[in-house]
Amino acid sequence: MSLKTELTAINFDNPESLKNMDFDRLAERMLKEIGSTDPELRDDLIYRTFARLIHGNYLTPKKMTYMTEVCLENLFLSIGKRDSDSVFTRSFSALVIALILEKDREQSFLDHELAVRAIESSIQYLKREEDIRGFVKEKGWAHSIAHGADLLTEAVKHPAFSLDSANDCLEAIHCCLIKESIGMSPYIDDEDERLIFAIEALLDKGMEEHALLNFVVEASQVIYDFVEKGFTTELFRKRINAAHFLKSLYFRLAFRNEGAKVRETILQVLEKGHHQLYT
Repeated sequence: MSLKTELTAINFDNPESLKNMDFDRLAERMLKEIGSTDPELRDDLIYRTFARLIHGNYLTPKKMTYMTEVCLENLFLSIGKRDSDSVFTRSFSALVIALILEKDREQSFLDHELAVRAIESSIQYLKREEDIRGFVKEKGWAHSIAHGADLLTEAVKHPAFSLDSANDCLEAIHCCLIKESIGMSPYIDDEDERLIFAIEALLDKGMEEHALLNFVVEASQVIYDFVEKGFTTELFRKRINAAHFLKSLYFRLAFRNEGAKVRETILQVLEKGHHQLYT
C-alpha cells in the first residue's frame, strides 16, 4: 500500500479503527517522505498526520526523541542551496521539531541536551537558510522562513530556552529580512507575521524593550541604504521586506499595548524612509 493511500485511510475520529495500527512504523515511513515534492502527500497528509499523532499521544517519548534527532539532521540538509527540492525536507522537518518542542513543554520527555540543541538549531537554521521561496508552482509550500519562524517561536517558549540567546534570535530574524533574493520575490506569504510571533514569545519570556529597540534600529538601516547607496533591485526588495516587517511589528505591539518607544521609533523610521524615497 502506498503511503498516500495509507494516510488517506486513517480516521482519527474513529479511535476503534486505530487500535491495531503500528504508528512507529508509520512515523518511519513519513520521515522518509517528509520532503516529498507531492504537496498533497507532504503538506496535507504527512505533516497533518504528524500533528495528530503527536498531539494525540499516539507516539512514545522514545519515538519522538528519535524523530527530533532525524529532523535536526534534515534541518541542515544541503543548507545554502537555492531553488533545490531539498528545501521541502528542511522546511517540513522544522515544523515537526516545532510540534515536538510544543509537546515537550507539556510532558518533558526530551533530554535537556537535545532540547537545547533543537533551540540552538532553530536559530542557526533561520540564519543559514537561503531558499526563501514561499509557494512553489506544482510543488506547493516551501515556506522555509515561515516554518523556521514557527520553530523559533516554539524554541523560545520551551523551558530550556535562556534569555541569554535573545539577541541571537533577533539576529536570526534580522538575517531573514536582508537575505539575498536574486531571482526570488520579496516576502509575500505572511513571513513577516510569522517572524513576529517569535518576537512576541521573546517579550513573553521577559526580553527587555531596549533589546527590541536596538533590533529595530539595526533592521531599519536597509530602508536608508536603498536611498543612500543607490537603486538596485536587491536593495529594493530588502527595503520592502524590512518596511513590511516593521509595519506588522508596530501593530502587533499596539495590539499588546506595549513597546511605546519601539513603536515611536518605527513611525520615525517609516516616515523618514517615505520622505527620502517619495519627496
